[in-house]
Amino acid sequence: MSDRYRRVPCNTARVADDWFRSPDWSPDARADFEARLRRSRDWNHAQYIRIKGLALRDAGHLQPARDLWERVLDQDLGHDFEKAGTLEHLGDSYRDNDPERATKYYHRLLSEHPTLNGTTATVEIALAEIEMAKGRRANADEALALLNSFLERGTSQFPNVLFRWHLVLIDVAQASGDKETVQRAARTALDLASRGSVFPRHKTVGVVHADARTLRRLRKLAN
Repeated sequence: MSDRYRRVPCNTARVADDWFRSPDWSPDARADFEARLRRSRDWNHAQYIRIKGLALRDAGHLQPARDLWERVLDQDLGHDFEKAGTLEHLGDSYRDNDPERATKYYHRLLSEHPTLNGTTATVEIALAEIEMAKGRRANADEALALLNSFLERGTSQFPNVLFRWHLVLIDVAQASGDKETVQRAARTALDLASRGSVFPRHKTVGVVHADARTLRRLRKLAN
């Protein structure tokens, strides 16, 4: 068989795999997605819609991504695994411009899917970050409870996750005037930021990506 014919199955498979991962949301692309979705097995619909939403979000099409994720929830497509991940995506999508709405999705995630299967298992950290951004002492108490809840869960102990956890702890400790905890947490955060990849074959997994300003702040607090 010639090389020309050997390459066809590979290209066909790539197109088949990419139809729900494409960032294109033009009218033609949308029609193609919906047609392929109708032809696919019902069992896979939630997964395909959720992943398509991620592709659109990464391409800057945030509202269409949210619309797709809401379909996973509103149409009762099943699969708690997919619903949990979808609630996290929705919460994340609103964190910067509508933290109250993000909080509602995060709390719904904790209420309806307490195992957090299908998520990053960092929703408590996200909620604690939102609480501390409000800048009130009562929010610091709530944030600390969320940080403790995360530890009790015993998941997602990668350096980048623990780095986020310690940044919130610093804010909580500063709100209560606990200078010793601030210094200890800052030193731990700097240590986490200095670590390399968790897995040799996956160089970016677990790696802390902190900007220069954050690192300068941590060095100041650590000393």
